[in-house]
Amino acid sequence: MHSSARGTDSLFPFACLATATLIAIGYSGYAQAGGTAFDATSISAMGNASAGQAAEAGDASVLFANPAALTRFKRAELTQGAAIISIGTDYTSTQNNDGAGSGAPQGQNGQVFSRRDGSDAAALAPNLFIAIPVNEKLVMGFSASASHGLVVRYDENFPGRNQGRDIDFKVTRLNLGFGYKLSPTLSWGMNGSYERYFQSIKLKLNYREAVADIVERDCESPLGLPCVLTPDLANGILQTPEGEANGSLRMFGWAFNAQVGGLWEPTENTRVGVSYRPKTRFTGNRGKFKLEDPNLQAFRDSLVNNAGTAQLQGIDTIQAAQDLAPEQVIKQDITLPDELRISVFHHATPKLDLMATYTRQDFSVTKLNFERESNGRTLENIPQNFVAAESYRVGLNYKLYKRLTLRAGYAVENSVIDDATRITILPDSDRQYFAFGGQFDVSRDTSIYFAYQKLDTTPAPVGNNDGIRPEEVRGGDFKGNVQLDTHFLGIGITERF
Repeated sequence: MHSSARGTDSLFPFACLATATLIAIGYSGYAQAGGTAFDATSISAMGNASAGQAAEAGDASVLFANPAALTRFKRAELTQGAAIISIGTDYTSTQNNDGAGSGAPQGQNGQVFSRRDGSDAAALAPNLFIAIPVNEKLVMGFSASASHGLVVRYDENFPGRNQGRDIDFKVTRLNLGFGYKLSPTLSWGMNGSYERYFQSIKLKLNYREAVADIVERDCESPLGLPCVLTPDLANGILQTPEGEANGSLRMFGWAFNAQVGGLWEPTENTRVGVSYRPKTRFTGNRGKFKLEDPNLQAFRDSLVNNAGTAQLQGIDTIQAAQDLAPEQVIKQDITLPDELRISVFHHATPKLDLMATYTRQDFSVTKLNFERESNGRTLENIPQNFVAAESYRVGLNYKLYKRLTLRAGYAVENSVIDDATRITILPDSDRQYFAFGGQFDVSRDTSIYFAYQKLDTTPAPVGNNDGIRPEEVRGGDFKGNVQLDTHFLGIGITERF
């Protein structure tokens, strides 16, 4: 904290640590649909860009999108698959001397920092779905799959590294549900789900930049006298380490939720599916934050030893030293958005199926705030102007041969974040999807699916969020554009019994 009037909510050293916690956001951010929703849950649906997913019921994976459509199955089915998601990340500086100074690498206007290689720049997402008819009206289902996911890898020296460099995020969902036929043309269904949250973060911490920010912005005497400290003088007094330190965070949590759905079949060739899933509230997330820096203890000691000098300028270095413990437990409550899905499927000709889907996810419920478990002190509060993500998807199936059906799809979706509040580990932007896939029926009992999908994004400005508090956890003075190059490749199989 920087003055007695402000309390102890804004401490420069602790704020560096808090930078990492912003990346502990419990939503995936971007590489998938709607800022968070995972777009490779069903391999067959991925070939259509998820168009018609709540109505087609081509295999047991429909359980994820609409449990009511389970009533389409007359035999038991097991569907399993896996998708490989690769993400290349480009950051382009839009200013000179871009990023933290103090001897750390900086970018220049127009310089591109690209990360497109390495085994950790890809993720494997398996899934499993089971549908079991109980009688002519009731069908039970079970599934295990990802519902949200993000992998982002930046170049190690990209200018926004102090806000967040690497992130792995996923929510795994176990569904147990049923579909029940109310009449020959109308079905309803319900899923109960257990959801497991995981997030792993890496970032760089620049102590000297944080000290300079505090002195320039907030240093003042409790007596109202002008501040006599300069950034260089403060760094010297506090023996602030040169260079940057590594920070990492691993966080876990869980929640329960439910989903309801309906399926209307007005004709033999046409189906309309609707499903709704309320907000998912993760209220007990816990994570361990670590600082890996051989100079950390010496810096903490200097904070304590120079407490008297710093307090004359309104800076509580005793509390700051405590906030920089090398290992800390953090807590977080976060809410993922609800989801409304409306799908139409139409068997137009013996060879052609047409389909479309509209989805809406309201991210305005998501708040980014993190606290230390030991004392409840705020680590970071990140304002975001989240809005609802709306997607429009169209697709088709074409039976090329008796055993081979080709799939294609296209989708567009808006960003959930604006340019003013976007952060590096949530580089969400407007996007479109191009998808292609197919189904090969090996026999009456076995089908194989394959799918490819490309996610095309628009460049997204980062570094403009000046509302992050404390101010010094913004991650240095950087301004640039990020753009993700995302590819999905999946294969699956269905066995009928």
